Amino acid sequence: MRIVLLAISLLCGLALRAQESSPTPSPSAVQADTSRIPKDYEMLEDSASPDGRFAVLSPVRNEKNDEENGPPYPPNLLVRLNPYALLAKVKTPGLPKGWRNTLLVEWSGSDVVAVWENAKWGIADLSVYEIANDKLKRTHPVFREARKYFDRDFRQRFLKKYPKEYPSYTFTSDWKGEEPDFEFKGRKLLLNLYAENKPNVAPGPIWSAQLRATWNLDTGKFEKVDFPPGEIGIRKAED
Repeated sequence: MRIVLLAISLLCGLALRAQESSPTPSPSAVQADTSRIPKDYEMLEDSASPDGRFAVLSPVRNEKNDEENGPPYPPNLLVRLNPYALLAKVKTPGLPKGWRNTLLVEWSGSDVVAVWENAKWGIADLSVYEIANDKLKRTHPVFREARKYFDRDFRQRFLKKYPKEYPSYTFTSDWKGEEPDFEFKGRKLLLNLYAENKPNVAPGPIWSAQLRATWNLDTGKFEKVDFPPGEIGIRKAED
């Protein structure tokens, strides 16, 4: 009898340990149902929400030009997958053939999503979308508002001094990943954006600026901004 009880106790202990060691499936492991999406669209890679209910769709790339596809080329979409419903057009145009920029997605829970465009040198656009009751609750034009600081400084400090310089600048990212362009912290989005006018290290007048800011999702605006403009100088040509 003691042997039987000991065996039962041992089996129960092993079963309990197995349950404790088995990982619980994470919300991100939920399989997204793409059976209802339009035939000319496909789900953007890694764009499904953690609960698998929402995703970003991109038009299927083809050989057609903008005029043949529309015009204009179809936009990217934020959707509810099943039952299918369009929540927002998140980026226009979509991903035409030859377009080297990429669209990326990061979720904060299953009701807040950041959609950003990654270009050759780094981030080129960023918006945050809030979902409530299966509908779009609010759009946060974070990048557009952040860019206003750079535009003003670039015009007032640089172009006034060097009016013949090309009137454009580029946002560059930390490719090592030590300082991400943005990250969610609860109901806030922390930004770290850097821009310069000659990321290709070309000679001539140079300008740069950096913005560190906090965007509040509850108020829909910046609550803290640190914008230290960089020095304006002349880069000499390499021998």
